Amino acid sequence: MRPPLKKHGLDAIQMKNYRPLSNLPFLSKVLERCVQSRLQTFLDGNGLMPKTQSAYRHYHSTETVLTMVYNDMLMAADGGQVSALCLLDLSAAFDTVDRNLLMWRLEHQYGLRGVQLIPLWQNFPSRLGRQYVINRLHPMFRTTRLSARSTSLYTVNGGPSSHFVEHGISFHAFADDTQLYVHCRRDDVKSAVLRLENCIEEVSHWMSASRLKLNTDKTELLRAMSRHGPALLGSTGPSLQLGTETVAASDQVIVLGATLTSDLCLDKHVVSVCATCFYWLRQLRQVRRSLDAESAASVSTLL
Repeated sequence: MRPPLKKHGLDAIQMKNYRPLSNLPFLSKVLERCVQSRLQTFLDGNGLMPKTQSAYRHYHSTETVLTMVYNDMLMAADGGQVSALCLLDLSAAFDTVDRNLLMWRLEHQYGLRGVQLIPLWQNFPSRLGRQYVINRLHPMFRTTRLSARSTSLYTVNGGPSSHFVEHGISFHAFADDTQLYVHCRRDDVKSAVLRLENCIEEVSHWMSASRLKLNTDKTELLRAMSRHGPALLGSTGPSLQLGTETVAASDQVIVLGATLTSDLCLDKHVVSVCATCFYWLRQLRQVRRSLDAESAASVSTLL
């Protein structure tokens, strides 16, 4: 397998621009599917999953996130408000998760302690299941395991969503991709951006305590309003000050594969989708003579 670039147009020489791949053995995939199914049933049955957390759940896909975020910004624009959409990015989120801290939180924050851990690892001893999570190594990419655990981390409760609610910030997450957005009047943009900055600062502290790191280099900001808004508000958009980094507002951002612009029109997204479709159709054209009608139709549905 060849690792793909995270985004089209990134420098292919820089290793950080590639998506990591984990070539897991078949047995590992089966075990993870069983554990994920049982854990998801437990979390959903006890109302422990946030409603605004998508990915790896039934009826919570990328379309769920996009529909909610885009609809909220459209409703705000119809009301004459400005929306500031911030896309948070974590540095190698799935490769830096501390397994010991994860197991501690499953026990102390989600009630999976003692005998209750057995349903998760029902087909093998719970101790073996714990060691599988903590000591797991990827065949292609290793994860550093710290030998000592800091007790100060265990005083950190809740999650980043509590900080969003405290500051009145709307949010929706898909796996480790988090979309924060706030609506305000045109004369209250600076106050709203300051509120967003304070919220992100607290979330950054929570991430650090959880041995995760926000990637400010890939954090993006979009100022969204009606197409007549920029003329009334001026050409200079807001910016976020995250520590020593300044995140300037962009005219467009890509949210889970969809291109959103500051005027909330989908013209550029449609152009991008059409260009991708034509590219793959041209690729199919090169091998069309070697395929019968049924095979060509099957291949085209996969493109």
